[in-house]
Amino acid sequence: MRIISGRYRGRKIARPEFVSVRPTKDRVREAVFNMVASSVRHSRVLDIFAGSGAYGLESISGGAKEAVFIEKDRNAAKVIGENIRLLGEEGSTRVIVKDMSAALELLGQNAEKFDLIFCDPPYKANMPKKTLIMVNQYDILNHSGLMVIEHHRDEGIPSFEGNVFICKQKTYGKILISIFQKK
Repeated sequence: MRIISGRYRGRKIARPEFVSVRPTKDRVREAVFNMVASSVRHSRVLDIFAGSGAYGLESISGGAKEAVFIEKDRNAAKVIGENIRLLGEEGSTRVIVKDMSAALELLGQNAEKFDLIFCDPPYKANMPKKTLIMVNQYDILNHSGLMVIEHHRDEGIPSFEGNVFICKQKTYGKILISIFQKK
């Protein structure tokens, strides 16, 4: 895997070597960043179900001021840490090794807010909807912030949840990218 744009463009990053992690294809990640480019610079980013950390690291490469990664698998979290060290970004990143529910609750209790949230959960596990509900419940998305959810096109997702609504969707084969914005 490679960083596709920004100051680390072309740099290789490691990916966890096990089946449960499904890394986003470079072309899909590039398309996502083209859609949210104006929101990346100087933002606080949250990468949920981080896997290799590609979304958060791509954001740092594009000028985000901070990226927080949520990954429950310790081996995957270790790979994210290695990728962070490889890029020398220890000061602008943090890895939370907890499941999504516990991590979002913790962020909500700490009143943390993010400008850009990436969510790339396991397909067909009803996680996009659950994550969207929890992000809204814990109010961790800043006003006018964006939440990007990568999911299987057959997986149902509501067009709004509380004060977060779909502002754009794009299909790439079996992958659907849904971008939500907070009112």
